[in-house]
Amino acid sequence: MNLNTLTQLNPEAFCDAQLNQYNYIFVDQTNAGRLYIKQGSPAVFVDTTLFCLNAKDYQYVDYTSYQNQQMHKYQGLYRFVYDTNASVEVAQNQFKQELEIFLGSEEHHSDNIKRFGSDRSETHSESTAPEYNFSALFEQVFGSKYLYALQAESKYIDSKGHLRYIDFMLSRHNSKCQGKNTQATNNIAIELNGERYHHPLITGIKQYRSQLFKQNSLIYDGYLVYRWSLRGMQDEYKFSDQMRNYFGDAKNFAASPNYLAQRAVAYQPMLHQEDAVDKINQQRQTGKNTFLVVLPTGTGKTEVFIQDLAAQIEQGECQNALAIVPSTALKDQLQTRLAQRLPNLSVGEAIHNKNLNVVVQTSAYLLRHYHTLTTNQFDYILVDEAHRAAAVGLRKVIEHFEPKTLLGLTATDERLDEQKLQDIFGSYQVDLTLEQAINKGLAPQIRAYRLESNLYLSKVRFNGKDFVKADLNKTILVPSRDQLIVNLLNKYFAEPLISGQNLKQGVIFCTDVKHAKRMAKLMNQHGISAQAVHGLDRKGLDAYQQGKIRFLCACDLLNEGWDAPQTEILVMARPTMSKVLYTQQLGRGTRKYQGKEALIVIDVVDSYGAALQPWSVHSLFNFTSYQPFANLVKTEFAAPAYEILALDHLWEGERRIEKINIFNFEKEFGDLLNEEQLARELFISTSTVKNWVKKGEVLPAKSHDFGKQKLHYFSQNQLSEIKHSKNIKERTDDTRRDDFFEFLEKRDYAFSYKIVFLLSFISECNAQGEVELTKLAVKYQNFYQQLHQKHGKAEKPNNPLNDLTRLNDTAYITRSLLANPFEKFERKRFVYHAKDLNIVAFDPVLWEKLTPECFERIKKQMEQDGKDYFGKFGVEFV
Repeated sequence: MNLNTLTQLNPEAFCDAQLNQYNYIFVDQTNAGRLYIKQGSPAVFVDTTLFCLNAKDYQYVDYTSYQNQQMHKYQGLYRFVYDTNASVEVAQNQFKQELEIFLGSEEHHSDNIKRFGSDRSETHSESTAPEYNFSALFEQVFGSKYLYALQAESKYIDSKGHLRYIDFMLSRHNSKCQGKNTQATNNIAIELNGERYHHPLITGIKQYRSQLFKQNSLIYDGYLVYRWSLRGMQDEYKFSDQMRNYFGDAKNFAASPNYLAQRAVAYQPMLHQEDAVDKINQQRQTGKNTFLVVLPTGTGKTEVFIQDLAAQIEQGECQNALAIVPSTALKDQLQTRLAQRLPNLSVGEAIHNKNLNVVVQTSAYLLRHYHTLTTNQFDYILVDEAHRAAAVGLRKVIEHFEPKTLLGLTATDERLDEQKLQDIFGSYQVDLTLEQAINKGLAPQIRAYRLESNLYLSKVRFNGKDFVKADLNKTILVPSRDQLIVNLLNKYFAEPLISGQNLKQGVIFCTDVKHAKRMAKLMNQHGISAQAVHGLDRKGLDAYQQGKIRFLCACDLLNEGWDAPQTEILVMARPTMSKVLYTQQLGRGTRKYQGKEALIVIDVVDSYGAALQPWSVHSLFNFTSYQPFANLVKTEFAAPAYEILALDHLWEGERRIEKINIFNFEKEFGDLLNEEQLARELFISTSTVKNWVKKGEVLPAKSHDFGKQKLHYFSQNQLSEIKHSKNIKERTDDTRRDDFFEFLEKRDYAFSYKIVFLLSFISECNAQGEVELTKLAVKYQNFYQQLHQKHGKAEKPNNPLNDLTRLNDTAYITRSLLANPFEKFERKRFVYHAKDLNIVAFDPVLWEKLTPECFERIKKQMEQDGKDYFGKFGVEFV
């Protein structure tokens, strides 16, 4: 049988042959398909048998876990499906075409942009629970300052030109998206997937192919793609470890705080190109550098760019220019035109070639690669067909760059949204904190008011990240607290503060949907128009944008994509210990807007007990002095303060400056290790650290009363001291497997528990190294019951397992198993107990290092150790 005949009958052989043509070699077969590798390139996985599996047996967490492991191991993973349910001809042709797109030449990648899927900013008012939970856990693992590296709902153009959305994009320094040239600091696309809409065995092959095309496009462009199922995210221990492992050192995160500043845009409808060039020069003299030029069709708008660019180059104001055009055809036309009109300039399309005077590229290409360029890479940027900027998602590209000249060109026969265009072209990112942006006049001043409520929240539980929402909801639902808010807004903002002003608009952040609805109802009853917004009702967003209502009552967050710069009042009625939540809420009001003198932030201050202080605008800026409605930040220049005079008049007394307790958790403990972080550094269990502290064997650098808890923190300097005093060997992730076998080889057996536990564990654990605790306990129990039935005893004399009452009590066995032997492995951080999921699992780092040979070695040693142990008192070990 020749090769052609063989490959027609055997999908595996066909896939092998096709991938060999791209120099990929087969290395592994799994129950879902085949893995191929090529030196210096992302690996390839082909789903040849995936659709032969059952969704109940092959869970989505199995799919995502394996893919994430290979993605990390090979720093990239293409994934394709070979459809065994289609005819041989169709299956083979489709497979070859997809390989050629991503492993072949770049000519298959489209430069036309077509929208695919929905933009959550247009259909949702809040972040989803998985997105919020991911942000909160990311903050817990890496720290608040690294949240700036995360961008939610990031737009991306795939290789067919479809506009897609990524749940989160993690930016890392020095990442380069140049085809197959992946690097260790590539940007990371993060997808948080529900099983119902993403498990290929549930969604079907058509939707699965679309998902893979998006993923493969990202890999081709140099990203890494990590997916987590909702089930995978529930195991916070494993999820945290995987983030540390897959995302790498946080120092590589591009985590500079980027404040969205405003450009002054000159909007110029023109009749002739000569008028346009003259007008641009006039506006440039007044300090403007951003120009939107609208010309009649057929009047040579491209000539405006060429003439103005030539003048800027001649004046020494431009060394490198970028022209962004909608299509490949226009890209070729503009390059030809520039070569004819400005023959002395070097023109091309390689965005990283600094020898080019003018780079001409398509919108689709720039959307895929803009983040690999520095913000000041180009002195001059043209956006042709500017009216399309919003539709194709160019906002992020435009915001990224800070050129000396930004020119948008469009034609008057197009339907234009002038306000939207000015908003897109008028924003850019600056490397400043919010306080620095206010100081330089790029953001509005903040004026704060602390509204003290009549609630005492010391009994609201704290889960280590934020207040327990169920407790918070029960406590906050007090009408008198809401009435205080309404009374304050009515007193100071029922009328314009200054004659001729519009009434101020604002957002009240509430604890949940019920609170938001109740708050809106109360506001309306007192003559202040308001509407609650949440995931199922977003009508209020449009009404707010149009000025038809004054206040939105929102629970959790308004989505990142929601933008209403006219917002002048924020009421923080939902206490939070999460800096990310508080700063995102604050960000809804920090855009500049015509006539907006300041953002007024009203922090509702409840009583929390000793040092339990949620975030407030004062703690965010670390200001300990408070004066109602006073400017919070000193600026480099004098700013309007007319509204302060009006508020002085309404205050009916002296607005005294007072000292306040702003316990800043991050400042106080930001550089210290908590108990869990110390345990991770030492490769021991958190319970071991707690036990040392309880016995006084290790003294924390700082301790803090937090509600009913006492939290302990340790300095980096204490690490070496503790290692020395506790005789802890230097251990790293790389030594995990050796450490594990070193522990086993000590054969420290007071009883047989560790032997039976480990044999039961490895026989029952799934592909993720997990086993249900109940299932493990029954397996463990059955072993000792069989021994007792056969020998009249389960262990050596006086052991509690020889008592049948205890031995037959599964609850007792479960408690006993967790106390010993499980705890012996847990304290070394080889295993952990995910209580919410009721599972016991191998440490994720260790699990990835255990091979089939390792399990055979474990089994062989434990069986021999069992025979030796039980043989000492005449019991046969089976």
